[in-house]
Amino acid sequence: MKRLRLPVPLVLILALSLSSCVSYQERRLREFNRAPLVGMVYDQEQKPCAAAQITVDGKEGPRSDINGRFVIDALERGDHQIGVSKEGFEPLKTKVSFVDRTQVLYLRVVSFSQLLRQAEEALGRGRFQEADGLLRRAEALDPEDPVGLYLRAVYFLRLEDVQQAIGLLQKILARGQRLPAVLLSLADIYQYRLQDPAQAAYYLREYLRAEDDPGIRARLAEVEGQPAQ
Repeated sequence: MKRLRLPVPLVLILALSLSSCVSYQERRLREFNRAPLVGMVYDQEQKPCAAAQITVDGKEGPRSDINGRFVIDALERGDHQIGVSKEGFEPLKTKVSFVDRTQVLYLRVVSFSQLLRQAEEALGRGRFQEADGLLRRAEALDPEDPVGLYLRAVYFLRLEDVQQAIGLLQKILARGQRLPAVLLSLADIYQYRLQDPAQAAYYLREYLRAEDDPGIRARLAEVEGQPAQ
């Protein structure tokens, strides 16, 4: 079978025509005054973040849907300040250059619980400066959260600031939140760091009111048998 051969000028014409079409499409995508900008909000675990409030240049925009998606209608071409806010999440502000109709804006936000988990992990690995930074970010969202206060107390203990730790742990208890971990931490501080068996025994008894633990009962009997300092 003979192959069809196009005259060289015709090949050049077709090539130029195709190039012209591509250039036109590129110009059409980039040369515009206003166009919709599609985006998605997700968290650090790559899960969609629904009902997040989007702001555009300081003005209220759309909210993300159940899948974390949103559309900013008729956005002007150029630079914009985009913000994201949702209760329980760290607010986000970022600069976006909108120069292509096909752009998709991906915005990642961090939840309060994710900050606390990261802070706990950093404390466990001895990365105290990182833990402090994460706790500060969490405290900016909720400075009175009992888990945040507990982790901050653990941070102070790792820095050997025992009194600061005691103050935070007792603050949690004063609010009626008698968490077993808090009670046990105070018992540990008084027994092993301050050598105060009477106070240690008090918190061990309080712990046993919340949790029936044979090991703690045996420890309490041992502590109560120790002479007062």
